[in-house]
Amino acid sequence: MIKIHGIFLIAAFMFAYIAGCGKTEQQQQNQTAGDNKSTEQQQQQTQQQPAGDQTQTKIDSKNELGIKDGLPSDYPSDIPKPSNSKAMGYLSTQEGTVVTFESSDKPFEILKTFKSEVEKNGFSKAEDEMMKEEGGMAMWKKDKRETSLMLAWQKEKNITTAVVTYK
Repeated sequence: MIKIHGIFLIAAFMFAYIAGCGKTEQQQQNQTAGDNKSTEQQQQQTQQQPAGDQTQTKIDSKNELGIKDGLPSDYPSDIPKPSNSKAMGYLSTQEGTVVTFESSDKPFEILKTFKSEVEKNGFSKAEDEMMKEEGGMAMWKKDKRETSLMLAWQKEKNITTAVVTYK
């Protein structure tokens, strides 16, 4: 039971992190003494630097928290992806993997489809689902494996964030 709480804590943290992220509409300006170059101009300049230049920055596909972009290559075939969703990122730990998706569907629509597919693939309900219009969570088990789905409707963005955990 402690491992389940650990996974939910990680999932909740990842959910909060991704939900707080967003694109800003303003283009940032880097200003130095008398120099007013945009970020785009500086990126072009960085790309033109010689290969041995130590000031060149590398862009990595994971952030400081270890969250990697996209869907893990080993995502289980018997665990469905939320309907009409895009994988935003994932985090793998010893306690399991947490994958965050964004979907244009509402939480109840996602739950209905996910529940149908996961149960068709041999999983059974582990606990009662806690679901409201704004979101909630549900858990399933299959042998010694567990999976859960956490959903949160983001009214201002008109999307649902779905977090699938599995181990």
